[in-house]
Amino acid sequence: MEEESEDQIDDFVEEQICDLNQERFDLNEIPIDKDSDILSVLEFSKINQHDNRIVENSFEPFIGQCFLSEQEAYLFYQKYAKLHGFSVRKGTYKDNKEGEKKKRNFFCHRQGITKEKIADPSKRQRNRASTRCGCEARMRISLYKPSEIFPEEWRVVKLNVAHNHNLLAPSEVRFLPANRKITKADEDRILVLKKAGLTIREMVRVMELEKNVQLGCLPFLNQDIRNFLYKVKTNNTNNDAQDILRYCKTAKQQNPNFHYAYSVDKQNRLEHIFWCPPACFEWYKIFGDVMVFDTTYKVNSYEMPFGIFVGINNYGKTIMFGFALLRNETIDAFRWLMKTFVGIMGKSPVTILTDQDAWLTIAIRKEMPSTKHSFCIWHITAKFSGWFLSVLRSRYFEWCSDFYKLYRLETQEEFEEEWPTTISKYNLNDNTHIIGLYKIKKFWVPAFLRDHFFGGMTTTGRSESINAFLKRFINSHTSLRQFLEQVDLAIETVKHKEAHDSMLEKHYFPILKIMSPLEEQVHKILTPYAFEMFREELGRASEYKVHEELFGCEYILKYFQEGKNTKRRKVYWNGQVISCSCKQFEFSGIVCRHMLKIFIHTGCFKIPITCLPLRWYRNGLRGEQVTPIQSSGVIASQEETVGDVITDLIVEDDTIECPPKSNPKGRPKSTKRNKGGKELAKQKTYQCSLCKLSGHYSTTCPSRPEELGETSRSKKKRKITAKDVGINPVFCLKY
Repeated sequence: MEEESEDQIDDFVEEQICDLNQERFDLNEIPIDKDSDILSVLEFSKINQHDNRIVENSFEPFIGQCFLSEQEAYLFYQKYAKLHGFSVRKGTYKDNKEGEKKKRNFFCHRQGITKEKIADPSKRQRNRASTRCGCEARMRISLYKPSEIFPEEWRVVKLNVAHNHNLLAPSEVRFLPANRKITKADEDRILVLKKAGLTIREMVRVMELEKNVQLGCLPFLNQDIRNFLYKVKTNNTNNDAQDILRYCKTAKQQNPNFHYAYSVDKQNRLEHIFWCPPACFEWYKIFGDVMVFDTTYKVNSYEMPFGIFVGINNYGKTIMFGFALLRNETIDAFRWLMKTFVGIMGKSPVTILTDQDAWLTIAIRKEMPSTKHSFCIWHITAKFSGWFLSVLRSRYFEWCSDFYKLYRLETQEEFEEEWPTTISKYNLNDNTHIIGLYKIKKFWVPAFLRDHFFGGMTTTGRSESINAFLKRFINSHTSLRQFLEQVDLAIETVKHKEAHDSMLEKHYFPILKIMSPLEEQVHKILTPYAFEMFREELGRASEYKVHEELFGCEYILKYFQEGKNTKRRKVYWNGQVISCSCKQFEFSGIVCRHMLKIFIHTGCFKIPITCLPLRWYRNGLRGEQVTPIQSSGVIASQEETVGDVITDLIVEDDTIECPPKSNPKGRPKSTKRNKGGKELAKQKTYQCSLCKLSGHYSTTCPSRPEELGETSRSKKKRKITAKDVGINPVFCLKY
């Protein structure tokens, strides 16, 4: 009944407005009396252009005001609301009997009352605060068609400007959601900045500078950008698995040297995927003798562990051989990956460096039996503080120093002799970690690894650097398609660096310091990276002297300073073949200082070509000496068993579904760590021994008598000023 009475009142108002409009004057214009002075009207218009108060009054709505369209009325009322400290919310249409849109309400954003939520214990509740308080401020417009000659108009038939809440200040209105808009141009700009690896805070600052606005004066907030990126990510992840396979298929058609393989589970969901871009495939042909493998997390929206195969080129720069996304880090997953890698690349690496993972170790041993496997020493020593700090206490740092000496031993005999002595020194014979380290000594002790080429690498730091580079552009919300695009960006960056190094090789020549024929020979053949390592060894060769000569081809070298380095090195040189007991040449590919000392001692002024490995040659000298590896390409079998994993490459891309979220190793975030006894115990409250109050100690007590003076501990903590030592403070200023 109340609604019908309101409609009757509106109809009556419309009739009155129609009677007033029979003379056909515009209600939005200022009425002018015929007898009034036209100059006074012009002066009023001029004042209206310069007086802000009058300009604001020009946006005051009134009953009978006409608009050509509903959108025009909405924009007008929205501008009025922005000037007066609130925002507008559209109401529903009211149709006439013919079904035409007749009336429309524009409400204050705080109109209505929030309904009480029914608590459901089985669902997670979002107790969000509500802004609605039953405000009655509104503007109603109605459609009016005077005749077929004149266009239709929307007229204000009801208006209420009174609010039951405090209105916002002009500086606060822009924070309302209705006034925060991201335009299409700003959306495109945000996506470009996101692709460049900028954070949301950096995006906002760049756009503020581009638009020349003050700090925090953009028409949107950081949360609006975050919501927009989440919306884009949600739209792109509907067919994420199909997108990444379509991307790989297109790349394969464009370049046959692009290789990829994937597997699906029983639910036809993407399980594992490995891909090798053409540049990586070419790098592995030449520099695939030594490789580093590592996994990282938080790089895609499915939390799939990301595995990367990394190597080192002849310029000493990090290069990539292949990439993989795995469902988990189990033996089956690693076996699938290693067998797929060998099948695509055509051969196994000579050596591989990984972290200390038991399942990965088993997979490498089964799928790469001829590869020498080594553990990253950094992953081992990083655990020392948790293993030995509480046991050794004040002797911990001394233990670290002695362990480093053990690690630096060059022969297996020396290690076996010094290990029990050092362990007994710290009473660690029964320590579980020490027993475990000794069992895996062949994986981390250099004395057991020097017979194999590792390019001088002992850690997976090169893989960590690539992961750090990629994480500048990707995060845990990145889709799989965007992830592959950013990996391609990393590859292009490495290619540009390689081209730059090649230019520097042709443009600059290193200055010969020693002016030795050996130095002159090597700098024409090896890259600057290898030449610097060679020059370091050549400079240290003068520190050794030939102590003894046996049978004309065996030499015993001794360090020139007694007591500092009493170890003796044994070098074999018969004029054609040379070897040293330090095994530095086998480990890094650079002749050691002991070999160079024998060359100089025997008058050999040209290093044998066998002592200059091809992998350190300059690009222009490599030529066709590198034998390319025959690649099997994409595994084309319908089903190939790799352990217990089924590789299916004939499945239609359109039927493969997105993978579920993976469960990485470690404690899940949803579960909390169980607190120990000390954490659960009641914490003891300490009191000051002088005033018996808590919160401070006697040394810092405010009521401490001056005659007691400072304690020795507080004197150490207090910084010595210029006044204490009698120096003029002017001379102690820091610029």
